[in-house]
Amino acid sequence: MATLPYVTVDAFTTVKFRGNPAAVVVFPKENTADALEMRQRQAKKEAVVWTRGLMPARTALAGKDGFPPDTFLADVAREMHLSETAFVKMRPPPRQKKQPSAEGEADVAPSGTKSKSSRVSFPFDDAGSDEDARDKGVDGASTDPPSPALSVASRSSAGSDKKVDRDAVAYVEYDLRWFTRSGVEVDLCGHATLAAAHALYELGPGTVPDGAVVRFHTRGGVIPVARVEDKKRADDDGAASPEKRTTPLLELVLPCAPPRLAALGGKDVAPAGDDSDDDDPPDPPKRGEANEGGDEPSEKSGGEGGGGDAEGAAAGGGFGAKTDKEASAETFATPPAEAGVFFHRGDVAAALGVRARDVEAIVGRNAVGDVFVCLTDHAALRRCVPDAPLVRFLTKGGRGLVACAAGGAVAGDDGRGPVDFSCRFFGPNVGIDEDPVTGSAFCGLAPYWQARLGRKNGEEMLAHQASARGGVVRVAVVKRRGENPGAADETKVHVRGRAVSVLKGEILSDGFEAEEA
Repeated sequence: MATLPYVTVDAFTTVKFRGNPAAVVVFPKENTADALEMRQRQAKKEAVVWTRGLMPARTALAGKDGFPPDTFLADVAREMHLSETAFVKMRPPPRQKKQPSAEGEADVAPSGTKSKSSRVSFPFDDAGSDEDARDKGVDGASTDPPSPALSVASRSSAGSDKKVDRDAVAYVEYDLRWFTRSGVEVDLCGHATLAAAHALYELGPGTVPDGAVVRFHTRGGVIPVARVEDKKRADDDGAASPEKRTTPLLELVLPCAPPRLAALGGKDVAPAGDDSDDDDPPDPPKRGEANEGGDEPSEKSGGEGGGGDAEGAAAGGGFGAKTDKEASAETFATPPAEAGVFFHRGDVAAALGVRARDVEAIVGRNAVGDVFVCLTDHAALRRCVPDAPLVRFLTKGGRGLVACAAGGAVAGDDGRGPVDFSCRFFGPNVGIDEDPVTGSAFCGLAPYWQARLGRKNGEEMLAHQASARGGVVRVAVVKRRGENPGAADETKVHVRGRAVSVLKGEILSDGFEAEEA
């Protein structure tokens, strides 16, 4: 009987049974010769089909991209019954195109060889590419590795044009796939990526050398993860008391996907997630002053096309219809930018179980497929009791609804202190009523709050996901200039967090038997 080890990791926390749990299955290292031979056969359309069962007797896996069959991965994820289960497999080294150095040794690509980078298009990404994010070449050559993760807590390093010596950085390449508890594979998952990196680092230097950067090749692109040094003083870290810093601090580099009102039918007054070169963005509007985006209600927006939320929702057939008494007590003008959105603030209030006046703004939808709304304060965020059918109506087949609010505080096992902003994530469309901590939601939260708080390029923000389990996330938006003249600038979201292992076990099976098609 074959066994396959797994570990359950609580991500974005330092305390067991907090944060967001994810199961991580690390497949055994492939035999290089067998793996390369298998890829050659697959490239020649000599497909290899695995019958139902367990791990193959030999080390080289021959399912999709070297994984076992998808049915097996989905069954394992359903059995784990966590929000996500991560499957990790080391990528074989590039096959040498010339004379091998020695029989049986791993082949190495010539120095300076580059391959075309690729990315998968997200459901709502108009500028996406249809190219598969995994490298399909027979030689297995990986994409050109990015520079190691920056220190998001350091303002000076974030905006620097200083070149990084890539030859001095060790990269470890892994394939990573995520499956939900319902057996559905997803394109992007932040907390399960953090959990997978934590599991690899925990296996010791034999798996990930000291100082190395792990590069996960996923359906959503390449995600680098590095162990970083926490340089913040104990009294400055509001959400992590010194005695809780028992696990390494890891940093993920995720895509930047700012929410846009135009994706919901509204009007983008200004580009979300400004990519300007200024380290000092303009000061955010003061409370009570209407800005260009219409975050604050306008007293002159009544009359035609400017009815209150209750009236607008009733007239538009939305879910926010109220009685005449409630409508007279809660009448809010629709900001011009939100006029074309297919739902109203009253609908948001009904979906979240709060009052209409608790909804400060409809922010937009991003390329990941999340809809973002902002509430007036942290107390309103805490009061949210979502209605799943109404949340599905607001997200229109997207991934989920992200509710956020300025401020908040952490007061629990993870530490005590204030945070810059708080959030919650509701995803009934993907089988998750509420996600404890959603790392990928910060692809949109980070650029939005960077603009709202007036933070500089690379300046860290501290966030708390106010779910029942809760979790602390440190995040920054980092824009870097193109390396070559005329090259486009690159904006990424750097997410930092800790994780802790909770359970370890083995999956029992009788193995797969390979059959050539």
